Amino acid sequence: MPKKFTPNLNKKICIINVGTNASHGLLRSPIFPDGTFIFIPIPETREPECPFLPLYREIVDLKYIPQKFYECRVHNDPEFISFTYGDFPETHPRSANLKYLSKGDYLFFLARLVSYDKGKFLDKSGFYLIGFFEIEKILRNITRKPSEKDLRLCGRNAHIKRGLWKPAAYAGSWVFKGSKNSRLFKYAVPFTRELAEKIISDSKGANWEWPKNRTDLQVIGSYFRSCRRIEKRETIRLLWEWVRKYNEI
Repeated sequence: MPKKFTPNLNKKICIINVGTNASHGLLRSPIFPDGTFIFIPIPETREPECPFLPLYREIVDLKYIPQKFYECRVHNDPEFISFTYGDFPETHPRSANLKYLSKGDYLFFLARLVSYDKGKFLDKSGFYLIGFFEIEKILRNITRKPSEKDLRLCGRNAHIKRGLWKPAAYAGSWVFKGSKNSRLFKYAVPFTRELAEKIISDSKGANWEWPKNRTDLQVIGSYFRSCRRIEKRETIRLLWEWVRKYNEI
């Protein structure tokens, strides 16, 4: 288990939505009655033939995924073995906030989890924080094979693996490497309406709107189509305190 550490409240946080969502149908990330969970990454769509990317059957217990996905390649990103995450902050507006992160800042991961009990998924889902990286290094605008040193640090990342197979697939991606303080949480941290209103405003700085014809899940999913940046010290403190209600860090 990682050693306890004290987060730096002066460092920025970005929260980004990752993993399977409603658009992936029966491919879902399970959360169990005790609050533990399994993170299921999305299928690889850019380079689905890339042999360097794992198959679902190689990294996921088959009882949690539909059979048709067994032989599909996985975009295993973020990955929580060496703690790397890749994206396209320069070209994808949804991830543009990642451009403002630097060493020591934090990247939090938000995922849609579906309740699972007694061998089956239930009709109940929600958004949860599943882990974070304390940024140790950033590889920016990757267009060619990284150095051997950087490959040792970031070679597990899906964006790097795609580029090693087909160099054009680097495509200016960025890869964030987490420090030893980074982790996948043991217990999922509910991202509730109450928490959302305390720590996140919309892109124009306004408060959240919760239309009566939409569920809280739908509203949160809509707001998090884009990565959200948090910079105010008091807000950052509130988020860390919320995480500590569910996990020792």
